Amino acid sequence: MAKIISNSKAKNYIMEDNSIYILDDFELNSTNELIGNISAMIRELPVVPIYESKSTIISPYNTTDENPIIDIFIDSNGGSTRVLRDISTLLNYAKAKGAIIRTTVLSCAYSCGSLLAIQGTPGFRIMAHDAEHMIHFGSSSIYAESQQMMEHLMERSLNNKKIVNKKYETYTKLPKDKIEELTTTEGRFLTAEECLKYNLCDWILGENGQLTGRGTR
Repeated sequence: MAKIISNSKAKNYIMEDNSIYILDDFELNSTNELIGNISAMIRELPVVPIYESKSTIISPYNTTDENPIIDIFIDSNGGSTRVLRDISTLLNYAKAKGAIIRTTVLSCAYSCGSLLAIQGTPGFRIMAHDAEHMIHFGSSSIYAESQQMMEHLMERSLNNKKIVNKKYETYTKLPKDKIEELTTTEGRFLTAEECLKYNLCDWILGENGQLTGRGTR
């Protein structure tokens, strides 16, 4: 039986061995434990040659590479972009040590959940056939005591939108105008088939374990 590393009292995640289950929102007051555990897990990984993505992968579950695999299972409505950036930095740390990041969208990958899902290693990003992504800029609250402070905070908020858009430009094949449309229009959900088309995922996991996607199309 797998060893349970942590089951957060906030019930927003579970970790076991090299698997992470994101089961709720990324909130600042409930994810410090998660960040610490991910960091500790990555520090224990061996250092191996950095994984080089192959042009054809027969299955994201069959690999003979020496690279360790970190599994991230996602069912999340999103949350704080600050927490998402923390996790993203740690995943880049894992990739630098040669790890493969395998992401699986169980049901919902909304907002920050979507940003997390697309940052898996190319060829190892999976979605359930009835799962969906939701891309948006989200919301921000601003409290300012002066006009100058208000302008600085607005500039910071707009810069955050640029960071979000850049991640979709880097990890997917969404055109820039499509990204702009999705991040400024609320309530637009992408099906697994649309995500496969735009390279938000590499595989769709269907009934009876059938895989369609990269290497099989």
